[in-house]
Amino acid sequence: MKKRSSSFTVIGLLFVAIGLTLVNDNMYLKYGFLILGTAFLLYSISTMIKNK
Repeated sequence: MKKRSSSFTVIGLLFVAIGLTLVNDNMYLKYGFLILGTAFLLYSISTMIKNK
């Protein structure tokens, strides 16, 4: 389970980074990536806390 949680963390950070670099592009695309990345990060953090 730890490997799965760390992969969600990496995917979440990747989506947040993509969302931050989309400055002048489509607003819905930018915030979609940011929301999706935040959701992945929150899921991985909650999984880490729940497993402890």
